[in-house]
Amino acid sequence: MSQNVLGDSLRRLREKSGYTQQQIANVLNIDRSTYSYYELGKTSPDISTLLTLSGMFSVSLEELLGQETAGSVLHDSGPRLRKKESTNHSHIYDLKKDELQLIAYFRAATPQTKEKIMAAVHQITSEEKSKF
Repeated sequence: MSQNVLGDSLRRLREKSGYTQQQIANVLNIDRSTYSYYELGKTSPDISTLLTLSGMFSVSLEELLGQETAGSVLHDSGPRLRKKESTNHSHIYDLKKDELQLIAYFRAATPQTKEKIMAAVHQITSEEKSKF
């Protein structure tokens, strides 16, 4: 597999998702320049980083690596199914930088960590509601 294919895929997915290189680097706990090298094809991420990136972008590893067929709408890669792109331009998708960063961290988390995050958010919002 060509590193340029991976780099192009990473850049396309990052821009489509509205993330900066720095935001992705923060989630991966690496320098921005290291992530930039992934997009430029100078270096390649290890498999655990690829798995994290596929989770962040909600795509299969095959799509991330540029190996998915163009006609595929649903791709069975375990629990994650790739959906047709939505053209919904609702205001809910106009996210601020910190909201995008939170989503990136959540998508990169393990299922157990996602459960903990959701439990913590539920607890915090319940406490806020009880104040009123």
